[in-house]
Amino acid sequence: MNVGRALTLAAVCLVASACYHQQVMSGRTPGTTIVAKPWTPTWIFGLVPATPIDVTQQCGRAGVAIVETQQTVPNWLVGLVTLGIFTPIDVKVTCASGSASLPSGATFYVARDASQSQREAVFAAAVAESQRTQHAVLIRY
Repeated sequence: MNVGRALTLAAVCLVASACYHQQVMSGRTPGTTIVAKPWTPTWIFGLVPATPIDVTQQCGRAGVAIVETQQTVPNWLVGLVTLGIFTPIDVKVTCASGSASLPSGATFYVARDASQSQREAVFAAAVAESQRTQHAVLIRY
């Protein structure tokens, strides 16, 4: 009877420590470029995180749309064998499509308490600047 309980407890512990999957979405439209970093090292059951992953070369100015992290069964087994000292995870970054950068042109500011005529003046100046430079401008409130 004690052996049966021990095996049941071991099975429950094994199932309870299953793999995980986490997905973070930035709200940008996903593109076709995917950067996969399998076996990214974390330490002490993930308490010491992985070093930052730089995807600026691959994603460029578009930015990141989705970041997925998961611990697969092989990752979990390595963590089990190393007693949690080395616990790798798989990371997948999906770049956004298009450009997420702000316009490179001038920035115009509208004061919070601006009157209607002051707002119109700022918009007129922004339109004139955009026409003169043939670039988009940014209007901030």
